[in-house]
Amino acid sequence: MQNKMQPIRLKRDTNAGIAGNKVVLMASLLVGKVFILMMIFSACSDHQQVQDGQVHEVNHEHGVVNFPISCNETAQAEFELGLAHLHHMMYSQAQPRFEAAADADPDCAMAHWGIAMTSFQPLWAPTSDDDLKRGIDAVQNARATGAPTDRERAFISTVAAFFNDPDPPAASRPGDHQKRLRSWMEASRELHEALPDNVDAAAFYALSEISYAMTYFSPHQERDFTREKRAGALMERFLEDYPEHPGLFHYLIHAYDSSYLAHMAEDVARKYDQLAPDTPHALHMPSHIFVRLGYWDDTADWNERSADAAQRNPYRGLTSLHYPHALDYMMYAYLQLGEYDKASETLERVREIEAGQPHFATAYGIAAPQARYYMEQHKWEEAAVLEPNSPQAINWDLYPGASALFYYARGIGAARTGNLEQAEKELQRLNDAVEAMRDGGNVYWAYMTEALAKAVKGWILYEKGETDEALALMQDAASLEESMDKHPITPGEVYPVRELYGEILYKEGRIEEAISAFEKSLERTPNRRNALERVEQAMATL
Repeated sequence: MQNKMQPIRLKRDTNAGIAGNKVVLMASLLVGKVFILMMIFSACSDHQQVQDGQVHEVNHEHGVVNFPISCNETAQAEFELGLAHLHHMMYSQAQPRFEAAADADPDCAMAHWGIAMTSFQPLWAPTSDDDLKRGIDAVQNARATGAPTDRERAFISTVAAFFNDPDPPAASRPGDHQKRLRSWMEASRELHEALPDNVDAAAFYALSEISYAMTYFSPHQERDFTREKRAGALMERFLEDYPEHPGLFHYLIHAYDSSYLAHMAEDVARKYDQLAPDTPHALHMPSHIFVRLGYWDDTADWNERSADAAQRNPYRGLTSLHYPHALDYMMYAYLQLGEYDKASETLERVREIEAGQPHFATAYGIAAPQARYYMEQHKWEEAAVLEPNSPQAINWDLYPGASALFYYARGIGAARTGNLEQAEKELQRLNDAVEAMRDGGNVYWAYMTEALAKAVKGWILYEKGETDEALALMQDAASLEESMDKHPITPGEVYPVRELYGEILYKEGRIEEAISAFEKSLERTPNRRNALERVEQAMATL
């Protein structure tokens, strides 16, 4: 399904000539649309924009939203600021703005709609009990307050679909999330069809399609990206008339967040920071595309900016999830660039986090960069003694999928340094995490962790001299990992199993097979330093 990508050599100036507002016409389908988008940006250079036949001042702080509601002027202003934050997925910033709108106008039903919309994070994680209750209460308050227009009532009914079905909540939290997303997606489609020219209805419908696609998968089967492509095409169409709407930029990047589609979002990604120059997630999001294309300079630079912005925007006195999230992408990029001093500095920043926002993204953003740091540099002895579940900035028991990354690094490190007793212990910890996540219905991370466990087992078998069994298991693990695609929280697997498989092949003198394994890894994650160097080394022996 994916185009085969030829290995390219890493340079610090990999992206030279790309930065700025260069338009890359990589798909003929987008030529006309990109040209129109550029013309609109040019026409708006005097800081005005035409929406709904009216001229509005361009707000470069958060982007431009225009959503009239039946509320007083103060509530209207707070509501639109909250809506902009919501489209950037800055939920903790959006919620108080909607609450302020409700305080400013007790008759403002849409303020409660906004509170409900901040009570779930469709693309990131299942909804907590507290957030679920808050969302249900907000929907009830919106209906009790009463919306005077059909349009407002339709938006309220759409968000209610997420909180009303299933009732009571399903036993499996991820399964519950999937069912709620499907209900919200179907309601969002109906809203978009009823209001086909409404940009916010279109944007939320696109987000619902993308979010639902991430919950519906089957291991060992490639995704066809039907929902993502449908959502992306919808966003492209609206971008012509709403060139500074934050949701269009944000959700289009998520729609094309794959090696197969990423080239279609590069131009939009490079403009996102113009909308929200101090919004952590807006500064981070373009790197989803840069990672898919192997642009490490851009990934590092944009996430440096995102991390700095996140430090200025804490979460209720805690370190925002956007900070470790950005650090993980920075670590990944610096390691690919071979800038190990900066990677070391990033590692220290991760380890200095004392109290983080309770969220899986926080846990992953703390665990992954520590494992990456040692594994990517082949520091196997250090990987083997990596301290699990550190720092104690969160409750690690709540995030077994993130905690498992410590055991993966320790297991591979121990196996590759000959400490098979320790490697077996780490393998058991990984298998325990898999079972716990399966029991909890966390299917995606259960399968991804299963792939890591198989990789550790494969390397143990190899060290025991059972080469054929090791290679068979490692190939199975690599296929499982690749069939799942990466989660939007991560820039990529901590250390792709396909590359571990290739390394065993190389050690066994099966050079052409090793080259094939590394090139397959590069198809999925282009411009990875380890795979590129391994290909070069292997080719030198032919």
